[in-house]
Amino acid sequence: MNHSSKLALWLGFSDAKSAIAGFYQFPRAFNNSLSSFPQPIVKALALNGFANAQFNWALVLLRQSHADKAKLFWQLSVTQQPANKREQLAQLLVKQKRWAELELLAKQGLIPISDALETLKLHLSYPKESISSEFAKRTGIALFTHSQVAEQRCSYNVLMLSNHLEGLTKLNAFKQKHLLSPQPASNSFCFSTPVYLGDSIECQSNPLKAANCHWQPLINKVQWPRDFDFIVMMPRNGKGNVRSGIMQLGSQSHYGLFLHELMHFDGFEDEYALPTAKQAWLCKQTGYVAPNLFIANGISPPQGWHLSQSCQGKIKAYKPSKNWSIMQYQQVALSTQYKVLWSKQIKSKDNQPLRFVDYFSKLSETVNIIDKMTNNHISE
Repeated sequence: MNHSSKLALWLGFSDAKSAIAGFYQFPRAFNNSLSSFPQPIVKALALNGFANAQFNWALVLLRQSHADKAKLFWQLSVTQQPANKREQLAQLLVKQKRWAELELLAKQGLIPISDALETLKLHLSYPKESISSEFAKRTGIALFTHSQVAEQRCSYNVLMLSNHLEGLTKLNAFKQKHLLSPQPASNSFCFSTPVYLGDSIECQSNPLKAANCHWQPLINKVQWPRDFDFIVMMPRNGKGNVRSGIMQLGSQSHYGLFLHELMHFDGFEDEYALPTAKQAWLCKQTGYVAPNLFIANGISPPQGWHLSQSCQGKIKAYKPSKNWSIMQYQQVALSTQYKVLWSKQIKSKDNQPLRFVDYFSKLSETVNIIDKMTNNHISE
């Protein structure tokens, strides 16, 4: 750097007009020093069309959470940037969840191999084979069900699955929250590392309908670990539900709903009005139909139990709690009374919940099960 360029840089640091003039005269020196220029000077250079200044100003705007304004600058200059600069851009776009812009950059081949690219692939449900195993390990996710090992100390082991980034993130958050406050008690449930399924499973996309994925094509393609009891599957959309040892709930779901659905594994019933079709058969029964529901069909309810909204006809249902419980309103905290009921149900010898492997065996003649104790594959 000669004396003239040094002088131009010195002047440019404090005066926008001098910086613009100096940029034309000494582009290399000014480009190399852009990161140390005051932000007002970088902005002035960007507005005057200098590509590297435009890109640097875009990064400044992104760090200030002005993503829309930033786009006006980086889209003019991104193709002229080296890989490390493009990676910085991608990382900032990931932080702000600018998925459409990231997808556009990826299609143009402008995102280098990086965590940002891997994250985008998870968001877009790319095939699991395309995901870096090293990245998956660092991110706290698994790529294969057969890598999961059940915890013998737990009453139930639950396989956690999702087909997209947000689902994996939410499942990890649920798992961590449960570890901090196990429900209904320690060692009741153990949850696997969330396993990424990618595009290998199809799920309905309407958020107003029950979450539902098409399991049959996957049953004999995946190695299912024998000692797991239940599945929690989190697609992008859908209301929470439990059927045949499988919980399905969209990734917008909150933790209270997760606990509510978890209780369904042990036979707990909803305490709000049940669907008409379910009332038609359930409300004709007599006595205890769930740990928290008693049908008073010609007999008196247990002492201290209270009218439930579950059955809306002439035959009434009763529940243990006078107040709302988590089985009536998922935002309500799990009460001590229901924790005791839940723990008792888990320990009961009469409690035989349906495991997902039993359900899969009904859907398919062959279920590919792996026994982690012996590492042998067994077809059932």
